[in-house]
Amino acid sequence: MAVIHAPQPLPVHAPAVHAPPAPPIDLLLVEPQFLLRRTVAAVARDMRLANPREITTIEQAESLVSFQSFDALFLSLDEEAAALELMSRVRNGDTKCAPHVPIAVMAAACGTPLALRLKHLEVRRLLLRPFKVKGVLDAIVALRPAPAESHKAA
Repeated sequence: MAVIHAPQPLPVHAPAVHAPPAPPIDLLLVEPQFLLRRTVAAVARDMRLANPREITTIEQAESLVSFQSFDALFLSLDEEAAALELMSRVRNGDTKCAPHVPIAVMAAACGTPLALRLKHLEVRRLLLRPFKVKGVLDAIVALRPAPAESHKAA
């Protein structure tokens, strides 16, 4: 004779209280390749992670950050020397951006000297090409303030 056990009731938990999602950040996106730039911007916008300002050169970025502040920077290292100089200016407080603004970069390759320089410049994320959309999402999320930080600002 088989013994049939009644199913155990599932434990009752209070509904999870979720904090409202943080508002999108103002992101300066510097990428010369049209398709890549548009894809990154579209993902950021569609996921409501950021309001990207898209530009193609570091020279344009230099001009823009001299009179406008951003919550985060996402820079291509195609113009490596100019990009490193821009990041140095930002970290030195020579732009409208906060000196500790979160920065992510995209590069084709990264040797030890460049990696050390990026670490010194407090770059939060490095994406090596080719990368997947998930990598872009992770990088943009890493640029956003932590939930505790966003509540302090409110």
